[in-house]
Amino acid sequence: MPAITTLAPTLPERLSATCVLLALFCIPFSTALTNVFVATSLLLFVLALGASAALRAQALRAPPARLALALLALLVVASSWSNAPAPDLVKALGKYAKLLLLPLAITLAWRSPALPRRALHCFLAGAGVLALACYLAYFELMPSSRLGWWRVGDAGNAFAFKNHITIGILLGFAAALSLLKASYDTGRARLLAIAAGIGFGFPVIFLMQGRTGYVALFVGLVTLLLLRMRLTAPRAVAGVGAIVLLFACFYAVSANFKLRTDALISEVRTVDARTPNGQRVSFLQVGARMIAADPVFGRGTASFAEAYAPTARRTWPEGSFQAGVRYQPHSEFLLIAVQLGLLGTLLYFALLGAIGKAALQVRNLEADSLALLWAIYVCASAFNSLLWDPTEGYWFLLLAGCLYASATRFQRQAAQLA
Repeated sequence: MPAITTLAPTLPERLSATCVLLALFCIPFSTALTNVFVATSLLLFVLALGASAALRAQALRAPPARLALALLALLVVASSWSNAPAPDLVKALGKYAKLLLLPLAITLAWRSPALPRRALHCFLAGAGVLALACYLAYFELMPSSRLGWWRVGDAGNAFAFKNHITIGILLGFAAALSLLKASYDTGRARLLAIAAGIGFGFPVIFLMQGRTGYVALFVGLVTLLLLRMRLTAPRAVAGVGAIVLLFACFYAVSANFKLRTDALISEVRTVDARTPNGQRVSFLQVGARMIAADPVFGRGTASFAEAYAPTARRTWPEGSFQAGVRYQPHSEFLLIAVQLGLLGTLLYFALLGAIGKAALQVRNLEADSLALLWAIYVCASAFNSLLWDPTEGYWFLLLAGCLYASATRFQRQAAQLA
């Protein structure tokens, strides 16, 4: 990254940063509002680039920014050899266009040192709205939308605004982030952060049926342990063992946790292609055959749905809704490998590696938050298409960009003082 400039940001740049914060606040509960603020931020950022030579000089200096744009460019090029229908191609390129947000967030946060901490606070505030809606749904007090703008669950699966998988990821991260913040705070602020962590984590374990949320919370707690404890091998084993014991207690006392865990065990034993686990197995099988057929450059952008369609028609009754769905493999790693082959997979992991490396260079709240974000995103991406999905993609790219800039800034300042 370049040296920190002292030139004041232009009005479009400041407004673009404000829209980033508003988008992060809206991510947990409104895709429509998030889209509005993201699009506005991008437009203002382009205007700011035209008005500020200092901003242009910094826009592509960070390795993750260049890698994100390279991955997007490869996806555009790979559409030329894809057999996907035109609507699928347009949809896929629209989804992957969110990669533009990573260089935007890195550049804005590098120019504004206060932006990363504000980004965390805005996301937590939005997560608070989401958690409150889940509690209201459990007590059947959450209003529904007559226009269908949001869905509301019930006492058995108390979700609101988003599906229970997405909510589990977001609230699992928010819970671990709050506990991480508590480890840095003191006094009343620490107690409030701990209370927030419990408040975010409770719906994941007790109120909803999203198994991905269990994984996100478990990974978050283990990452928090590794980041904040002075670990020896015995302490690490004891700490992870305590977290495992905690989740065993969750299994014993949470009806939803037990129900979903038992269902997974049953699905693994029966290997029924029409169960969620059986469907994931079929995704892996079909995806592996696609990768073997085109290992270097892949089958092209948006190619998975077209290749999987015959399997879906064989699995589900003719004419049923499930037989005609344009499926994605519920694994970002598999999806990238199918579309872009070895070349795109290496580029994607290089992007993740560049972000993760920055999280390990210094120890402060922002860098530790980046490590926490990275760990949950990478683990959940193994069995969810997070970059493809709008909410999870916005969540990761905007926060990762802001926190990457902060971690890099502290790393540079530490090097200058050494």
